[in-house]
Amino acid sequence: QACRCLVHPIIHCLHRAAQRPNLSATMSMSLPPHPVGVKFWTGLWRENKDLPYSEIHTKFQNWYSVAFHRKFGRYFYAHRAGKLGITAPLVVFAVGFKVATMYYGTLRDLGAAEESAKAYGTGGYKCNPTPK
Repeated sequence: QACRCLVHPIIHCLHRAAQRPNLSATMSMSLPPHPVGVKFWTGLWRENKDLPYSEIHTKFQNWYSVAFHRKFGRYFYAHRAGKLGITAPLVVFAVGFKVATMYYGTLRDLGAAEESAKAYGTGGYKCNPTPK
């Protein structure tokens, strides 16, 4: 019997699929094994099903921190950073920036003082004496 449901091609296909006999029983296909495996998940459940939440949470936090630092620890500042810890690079940058700006300011002010002394003839730091 022909299908008369031609409203939309997708609906037509779904309608025809519903009319077909069940092919799932006759199909034999094998799926690839799960990448993590069922034993991993059942083992987790078996180890933690009788524990209180606080203990499960503590175990997970310990596992996560160790796994995280083993995988991403190379991207963090070394543990020998001392009391400043992770802020050590920021402090070193801030101190270096402060010293650089102070050095620039000192040179700028010395140059301005020399130019001022030349302009007014008062003789200044590193200026030749005014000719008489």
